[in-house]
Amino acid sequence: MMDFKQLGKNPVQYLLGVCIVVIGYLYNDMRTDMAAQKLYFLTEIAALKQENKELREAYVELAQSIRD
Repeated sequence: MMDFKQLGKNPVQYLLGVCIVVIGYLYNDMRTDMAAQKLYFLTEIAALKQENKELREAYVELAQSIRD
């Protein structure tokens, strides 16, 4: 366990331990943020696919009306 006695005995080792804890926290935070971004972008992709489908159908109808 990291406490003030450890800091007094070997400050370098104590600081390395603190750094490891901070890196672990940042890694976990990054991973959860990426999961949220993934969900957001998947919903955006679904909306854009639907919009693309609607525009493509409108384009085909326009092209057919011009051809007729």
